[in-house]
Amino acid sequence: MKISTITAHEILDSNGKPTLEVEVRLEDGTRALGQVPSGASTGKFEAVELRDGDQTRYFGKGVLGAVENVNVKLNQLLVGQDASDQTNIDRLMIEADGTDNKANLGANAMVGTSMAVCRAAARSQKMPLYRYFGQLSGQTQFQLPQPMILIMEGGKHGNWATDIQEFMIVPQRDKFSSFREMLRSGAEIFHTLGELLAEKKYSVGVGFEGAYAPEQLHSNQEAFDLIIQACERAGYKPGVQITLAVDIAASEFYGDNNYQLKSENNRVLTAEEWQEQVISWTNQYPLTSVEDPFNQDDWTDWSALTAQIGNKIQIVGDDLVVTNVKLIQQAIDQRAMNATLIKPNQIGTITETLAAIKLSSEAGFQSVVSHRSGETNDDLIANLVVGTTASQSKFGGPDRGERLAKYNRLLRIERELTNHQ
Repeated sequence: MKISTITAHEILDSNGKPTLEVEVRLEDGTRALGQVPSGASTGKFEAVELRDGDQTRYFGKGVLGAVENVNVKLNQLLVGQDASDQTNIDRLMIEADGTDNKANLGANAMVGTSMAVCRAAARSQKMPLYRYFGQLSGQTQFQLPQPMILIMEGGKHGNWATDIQEFMIVPQRDKFSSFREMLRSGAEIFHTLGELLAEKKYSVGVGFEGAYAPEQLHSNQEAFDLIIQACERAGYKPGVQITLAVDIAASEFYGDNNYQLKSENNRVLTAEEWQEQVISWTNQYPLTSVEDPFNQDDWTDWSALTAQIGNKIQIVGDDLVVTNVKLIQQAIDQRAMNATLIKPNQIGTITETLAAIKLSSEAGFQSVVSHRSGETNDDLIANLVVGTTASQSKFGGPDRGERLAKYNRLLRIERELTNHQ
């Protein structure tokens, strides 16, 4: 199962910005692709996404340098290596890069290669990718995730319709018979919310991740209220069948030691006042998961919130830990969160991604496998969430093709697992 060639090309992501597609070919004729996503709101500790900076192409966002790193350096490094030894493949790339943040070869070049090698190895063994992830992570039992389904977005993803970046609904496992039914509830509530917005003469266009981003909203609280109304009108019971989740992405509106709510006439809150605001939302609404509630540097505030409401609310670290085991360990030690967001392109290799899930699981943390704002039709993360101890998925709204590629892959996996039982 040796690698014969590795090639990369520049393609476009779901936001029309350049990214990489890496193809790995094995000596047995197997071919597989890895398409790399990209984030709009990124943590400052993420592995480096290599961009060209050439203003004559794509406003400097081109990735031809990363493409060349794959076609020359990684191709020379990895040709002849065993594709089934994912740990070795990723170790060789990390050592060749020689930096803590993948700044030399580029995390986008490395993760695209790592993804393609992983898929090629599974395909060569005629094994579904989720089962191959199970083999890599020591899992033999597979279950579909609990989906966090995005239905409204703001911040950088939705032209600041709200300060909160993502409003999601979370179908409760014990109230639905299957993943298919959980997804159906999300789609029905999504479309019902669209009807409510249209009735109010609010815009029904969608943001980067396939959810409504109505610029006419007057506050973050109005978004919560509309979502509750949509749940009820669609025939579901908020707090019973459906709970809510948010990705606040607080670092995006933090500055000068304050939180400035752009969608609420630039209302300024201190860290203490902001914590009170977040807690009040958890008391007022059936909110069971809060992601990135504070600035990514303010560990003390994270720990304080987790101590106060972490026994009843999921506090998810994304920008705080960026799928990095060192930062996840720090969060464990400081009790700064109780759940980890998982994004392979944040860290740069499949092996490191699996290590982040493993460490989180051992600490008793939930792992939430997540898409990025700039996505592709690659469905690797849908396989990842089923094949590991990760229990939740965050794949966006039920509206855009690059999001539905992940949801539809989960539906196919569910049918396969059901037929094998």
